[in-house]
Amino acid sequence: MSRWLGRVAALLRSSPVTGTRWFADLESWRAMRESLQAAEAQPRQAFTTGAIASAPVYCGLCAQRVTMVLPWVGTATAPDLREGLCCPLCGLNARSRAVLGLVVAALPDPDARIYLTEQASPVFVWLRRHYPQALGSEFMMTPSRKRDVEAWLHGQGMPEAIALEDVTALTHATASLDAIGSFDVLEHVPEYWRALSEFARVLKPGGDLWLTLPFIEDSATTLVRARIDEHGGIEHLLPPEIHGDPLSDGVLCYYHFGWDLLDAVRSAGFVDAAWGRTWIPVQALFGVWTLHARRAPEASRH
Repeated sequence: MSRWLGRVAALLRSSPVTGTRWFADLESWRAMRESLQAAEAQPRQAFTTGAIASAPVYCGLCAQRVTMVLPWVGTATAPDLREGLCCPLCGLNARSRAVLGLVVAALPDPDARIYLTEQASPVFVWLRRHYPQALGSEFMMTPSRKRDVEAWLHGQGMPEAIALEDVTALTHATASLDAIGSFDVLEHVPEYWRALSEFARVLKPGGDLWLTLPFIEDSATTLVRARIDEHGGIEHLLPPEIHGDPLSDGVLCYYHFGWDLLDAVRSAGFVDAAWGRTWIPVQALFGVWTLHARRAPEASRH
């Protein structure tokens, strides 16, 4: 087994494709898709065929070699290369490790004011430890739940109150933030375009927006699963999809986004909008998608 693990480690290190590639439209992704996927086949198979139950990798956030458990091995569970592959040290999954790696590379200043649309999470804890000015929030919470979560935060060395925010009507001052991260949140916001406009308002010109969300990489258009009807109720266009939420029994998913989300981001006041696909096998990052854009200078905003 140790010889097999050694071969896996060598394979991950020698992958011919590594890093984050950025695509401004579906056509540019389609032009590279087949060649990329052919080059990526072997490293991906090492994690998905069920031959090994753990693998030696490197966590870029912890800056350490770790052994990552592959929980689907020996079970009927399908491999999850986005929400799984958690680092045993920082506890963050592949999606979180990929986007935070991009954030750190783009924002070397530890005094940057970064706002996350989450606060009761290991992602926020990690970010606050590296960016002391980082802010976070949650949406709605009962008083008892709020006390429990604040106690958890205090246990992480962060004696602060949970901030409650509505991403479609933020309380932050205009042009007051250096960056915003919203990770798997906007699919739960029926009027997500209002949130995009708010993000543009509170970011400084040139400020960074980082988004992760359910993304259909080969679809030009967003799949609408549910919407608010004229009476304020929920109209389901597809069977309800409920996503796990540590603060509730689950939350309804309204959208699986397509490439047209880039147009919505640009219309909200952003430039250089693009989808980035991170493929770094040695870090157990296998094609994780992140959307990045910059808040436009005031003169060029719509």
